[in-house]
Amino acid sequence: MSKAFLSHSSKDKDLVRRVANVLGNKNCAIDEISFETGRQTLTEIFRELATSDIFVLFISNNSLQSEWVIKEIEHAGFNLTEDIIDRILPIVIDPSITYDDPRIPKWISKPYNLKYTKNEALIVKKIKQSLREVCLKNNKFNRDLEKNFVGRNAEMEHFENDINNLDGWTPTYIVAYNYFEGIGRRTFLKNALRKANYIEPYYEPVIITIDGKESLENFIYKLNTVNPDASIMEHDLSTKSMEEKVNIAKALVKEFINFREIIFIIDDGGIVLPHHEIVGWFRDLVQDEIFANNLVFCLVSRYKPNEKTLHKEHLSLVYRIPELSKSETQNLFLKLLHIHQMDNIPRNDKEFFLSKLGGIPSQINLAVFMMETDLMNARRNINDIVEYSDFYCSTLLEQVKSNPLAYQIMLLLARNEIISLSVLEKVFGEGTGTWDALQMLYDLSLYNYALGEYDYVKLNPTVADYINRSKLAMDKQYSLKLSEVMKKALAEGLDEVLANDYSEFMLTLQQMLEERKKIPAKYFMPSLILKNVIKEYDSGHYDYVISLCLDLLKNTNYDEQILWETKYRLTLAYARTKDEHFFDYIGNFDNGNKLDYYFLLGFYYRHKGESARALEYYSKVLKLAPEHSRTMREMVNIRLSLGQYDEALDLARQNYLHRKTNIYHIQSYFIALIRRRKSLTNDERCELQGLINEVERSNHTKATDVCRCMQGEYAYYVEHKLDKSIFILKDALNINENKMYPKKSLLEIYRRQGMTAAAKELELLKVDE
Repeated sequence: MSKAFLSHSSKDKDLVRRVANVLGNKNCAIDEISFETGRQTLTEIFRELATSDIFVLFISNNSLQSEWVIKEIEHAGFNLTEDIIDRILPIVIDPSITYDDPRIPKWISKPYNLKYTKNEALIVKKIKQSLREVCLKNNKFNRDLEKNFVGRNAEMEHFENDINNLDGWTPTYIVAYNYFEGIGRRTFLKNALRKANYIEPYYEPVIITIDGKESLENFIYKLNTVNPDASIMEHDLSTKSMEEKVNIAKALVKEFINFREIIFIIDDGGIVLPHHEIVGWFRDLVQDEIFANNLVFCLVSRYKPNEKTLHKEHLSLVYRIPELSKSETQNLFLKLLHIHQMDNIPRNDKEFFLSKLGGIPSQINLAVFMMETDLMNARRNINDIVEYSDFYCSTLLEQVKSNPLAYQIMLLLARNEIISLSVLEKVFGEGTGTWDALQMLYDLSLYNYALGEYDYVKLNPTVADYINRSKLAMDKQYSLKLSEVMKKALAEGLDEVLANDYSEFMLTLQQMLEERKKIPAKYFMPSLILKNVIKEYDSGHYDYVISLCLDLLKNTNYDEQILWETKYRLTLAYARTKDEHFFDYIGNFDNGNKLDYYFLLGFYYRHKGESARALEYYSKVLKLAPEHSRTMREMVNIRLSLGQYDEALDLARQNYLHRKTNIYHIQSYFIALIRRRKSLTNDERCELQGLINEVERSNHTKATDVCRCMQGEYAYYVEHKLDKSIFILKDALNINENKMYPKKSLLEIYRRQGMTAAAKELELLKVDE
């Protein structure tokens, strides 16, 4: 159990006593309930400080004049540098105190802490939140993992040369990029800044996240969550121009500069875009002269920025954080074994796993975790470690399923960009079960902290993407509990929710969208609407998608990337519904290399049933981008629908090899291979059975439906058992959620067998896809 030391003036005793009573004497130290009688006060203070995790400083004119409080601050500062305590939590309880009061030590002056707070409930909430975070962070071997830094010598030398330049120039922002999550970008930046004396050894930077569908509005609200400014709540961002919103962001960022804070942005395609350019609003933001020669931002980015453009702007430094070298891989592997107390495993086992590792830190961490869980089983399933990404995600999911609560928490994290620990407790309970589950996810490197220091968590994006592609959903009891929490939040009022908890605010808006309630214009955030557009599109609600997109496009005060994405989704929805309004928007994509233009035209004509024209446009896409997987899949679907199985086979194989865990790629490859009018070789029979097994092992919610159809087809085409095949596929028609799969499979068999009457009867059967 973590504990907070409540440092205060005796003149503020009444307030602090009320806070202590709510926290409970096991969770806090206050003189009248913690200090033993008959012992010297200073000795007691230092003893309690040494056994506390958090130093809570109640700042007032009284406390800043107190000799005892000053001594407590000095000793707490020493304990912080020695890692005896985890953090300082300053709380201003006197409206006459400002952040620049010279009596407050500089190392305490953090912008997101030094705001006057009169709400006792909020004070208690802040302390409880910090206690929970410290409890999680300090549990087991988390501190060792946090400090574990290996290699990057070449990148570190490069960084030191760039920073210590003859011109005395300081970049406004630094980008560390690599597409792989868990490669160590954030760790590199923190260690590089510490080594160059930009930050203190114990300093934790401000962290926010921006994903591929978020924009300037999210950036403003997130920064304001870290460092609240009441005036931000008065703005109606939906009525502001991009220039006005950039100016609001500048004012917020300036506050962080005043306190020498560096803002870490975990960027998942929202700032450095997939096509390598910097998004417009951020480019406008950093070019302001107030940021010149100040290091303000560190971008932990997935995508590589256009270094030629950035070099001309002379505002940034860029580093690719590569996979670890062989020697670095070995060093990290051995250090992790030591942290997990596994030094004594046989040398031949160490050599075996080392020979299979590819230098991705999170892959190495997965290997060690699997070895710790079951060494022999880890050896048997070494391919799950070698075949990283989707296999990695699938393996992790199986590990997490051993703790059902951890699995449910992970599913909630996957559907939301960030979640506060407070919301997780509201949904899953405040007991040790929730914290044990979170600890398991932390041990597996499945989430990072975001937004401030340790207030919010963000799931590993690779795992989140896998879960969302697999259409996995929380159990009903937790979905209902989440809805309950959101209804209570809505009753409180959106302004209050946003002021207290950004993630609860975003979840509440999301709930309103799901229930198709009108969101106040003030909070009509394009990123949230766009995410809902994608969700509704994937659910097949195309008319609603069109309505949402048209509403969004009524306002042009949004970033160009958001507007482009909205038009793209709108054009797709018009294509799906065969609506002629498609041609009102297709012109937006008739520029550049025309890849999107040709794809959308192919998509439109496929849904119109004009296969020849669709194939013509898809062929143009592949000339521009030969491995454009979505186009290849579309062409496979057309060929399969036309019965052109030989023509579909090569493309279907390429798609399958590109992403072997995608059940739709597996299914298409299976159909193309099994339905050709050629005798199957023994190798092909084995491959078909292997494809069935892959779908059986998949976590995708549609895997069982797809698998039944594959088994029915295998019975017909390979085993030549017509009755067995018809029985399996008719059974699938009754129990499958998606009945279109078995209907198509059965129709093809009826036609091949000349069973005309049965085929006609089945064609009349209406089923949902």
